[in-house]
Amino acid sequence: MNLELRSPFDLDYPSKYESTVRDGPIRCISFNKRGTMLAGGCSDGYCIVWDFQSMSIVRKVKCHDGHITSVSWSRNGYCVLSCGDDDKCVYWDLKKGTRKVIQFNCPVLTAQMHPKNNSMFVASLYQESPVIVELGDVIRHFPLPTNSDISSETNAGGDKLNSSNKTVICRYDKKGKRILTGTSQGYLNIIGLDSLEIINTTRINNSAIKEIIVSRNGEDVIVQTSDKTIRLYWLDDEKLRNSELLFAETVNKNNWNQCCFSQVGEYIIGGSAKLASHEIYIWDIRTTRLVQTLQGPYETLIDLAQHPVQPVIVSLDEQGAVHTWTTRHKEDWLNWDPGFTEIHDNIVYEEKEDEFDVLSDEEDNNSQNNSIQTNNCDDEEIDVITVDKPENSDSSDEDEEFLDLYHSEIEEVDVYTVENIRNDGPVYKSNIYKK
Repeated sequence: MNLELRSPFDLDYPSKYESTVRDGPIRCISFNKRGTMLAGGCSDGYCIVWDFQSMSIVRKVKCHDGHITSVSWSRNGYCVLSCGDDDKCVYWDLKKGTRKVIQFNCPVLTAQMHPKNNSMFVASLYQESPVIVELGDVIRHFPLPTNSDISSETNAGGDKLNSSNKTVICRYDKKGKRILTGTSQGYLNIIGLDSLEIINTTRINNSAIKEIIVSRNGEDVIVQTSDKTIRLYWLDDEKLRNSELLFAETVNKNNWNQCCFSQVGEYIIGGSAKLASHEIYIWDIRTTRLVQTLQGPYETLIDLAQHPVQPVIVSLDEQGAVHTWTTRHKEDWLNWDPGFTEIHDNIVYEEKEDEFDVLSDEEDNNSQNNSIQTNNCDDEEIDVITVDKPENSDSSDEDEEFLDLYHSEIEEVDVYTVENIRNDGPVYKSNIYKK
């Protein structure tokens, strides 16, 4: 879709179903930074990359021996990170055609690439402490602190921290300077990457934290828990602000399988976990009012992703089908050509009096010369390569030009185990922001 032709009065959130693609038992999806590519992880261990414009498969590779639990893109859009219940994280370099397999001792719940560093990621492990992994000539890993490490301390509210807390989700903030971790007992920890120490601990509730989403501006945070409520917090330099907004389905009291921000950060999107139902709810953050409900096929929604630029949502059902939702947009050609006139009815063409008159050879040659001169004045070189910068983007969203996936191949596979990965202590700033 040409963004310049969109009317400024169009909705900033989807309002209708558009299409469905079935390419395998997809279980998780993720967009790259610009939204040109969509990656998906399957229950049979395959990782698929689509060209989102045409939804055609450009890469499909067997990455895992079991179920893929999450996929994540690097900042430059060249690499895909996948993790699964086969105790592996696979770093898939689409540009070089190589893969690096990091073998752990337990299943990997989630993994996310660093928002600035293309060779660093954080992973949450089943019944183990989460780790940061640096991918370079020497693979290094750094375990993160958990509530179990400070079980003798209390939080700001005076509650005793449960030593049985296990970290189940890890997410970077916008700049990658901090990591937000959620535990099975409802605690949200903010960890600084400079010292690898817990800066602040907040008790969200008594339920397990299922998802943490940071907005594009880095100031808002969505926390999804198992108590059927989505909470919105404001994130400052050291902690979450106490002021919170609650979003829930008030009629059927359904739980949620996934949530996210809209592309402009003004709406919250929640995917219902209701069985045999594919429902997506959209709330306005400013008014906390439910503005849209999308209903799809009679299949349970298991995951969804918001396009980073366009008002488009992609959702998954339990059969692995990929559904696309978009707005009822109307292209406004006046934004491109002020002299454009929209015709609502057929117009009967009235020929000119001398339009079909027979001209002499001399008059015919003069007419053709005038026409050629006019066309030469109107001819301009059209740039079809440069990608326009979206209006709601900032300098941190500028990426390198994406590669051509159609002609690249996977050549090498490097396997690393936890025992062979060096643990050199804290992650220093020179390593964090190295690109």
